[in-house]
Amino acid sequence: MDPGPRISALRPTNRDPLRSTVKVDGKAVGTLSQKLIDDLGLTIGSPYTPQLAEAVAEAVIYDKAFRAATRRLARRAMSTGMIRQKLRTPAQRKRDKDGKLREPTPPPPPHIIDQVIQRLDELGLVDDRAFGEALIRDFTRGKPAGPMLLKQKLYAKGLDRQLIDELVAEATDDPEEQADGATAFARKKFRSMQHLDRDAQKRRLYGQLARRGFAPDAIRTAMDAVLTDDPDEHFN
Repeated sequence: MDPGPRISALRPTNRDPLRSTVKVDGKAVGTLSQKLIDDLGLTIGSPYTPQLAEAVAEAVIYDKAFRAATRRLARRAMSTGMIRQKLRTPAQRKRDKDGKLREPTPPPPPHIIDQVIQRLDELGLVDDRAFGEALIRDFTRGKPAGPMLLKQKLYAKGLDRQLIDELVAEATDDPEEQADGATAFARKKFRSMQHLDRDAQKRRLYGQLARRGFAPDAIRTAMDAVLTDDPDEHFN
């Protein structure tokens, strides 16, 4: 009776001894980390059932996605939303050594991406709250910003809306500090508006404060302070 296919080798790769190529009856079926090999219970000589073949195929997809995510994180900090977007984006077609275009590997399915994100979180490689806090600090260093602009910046980085609201509320919870920041920004911008008439100054100043994301109350406070200042006292 035919015993069916069996795992014939688990051969460590030259680049990484903690990763091994899985061979079934002498044919490579994928390369996995030692952790995944242990999790799947792969051993030389064990039967390679259809169920196990399906599990190995899914593990190979997971392994590739996980390694792609960790390579990106090694280059720069990212939010989980950014990682999801990168993993969901189809790869570009590339030419092989004969110059022919090869079809790219399709993106991993959503449940695999979820598993990758969960593992990255378990390892402490992603932290959306810390990422968002650092982003706010970097963005406002030396140049104040209001809540609306901060929300736009955080949303563009793939953060969850609820977390964005919490982070921005924490960063802008002092109305007096927001008004002071808006006023400092307005005074700096007002230096280049001395040649304009009053109405033009108001329009331009309001627009710049609004684009910087300040709330209406902070904008009014800043404009009242700047437009009633003595130019000789503050801007010369």
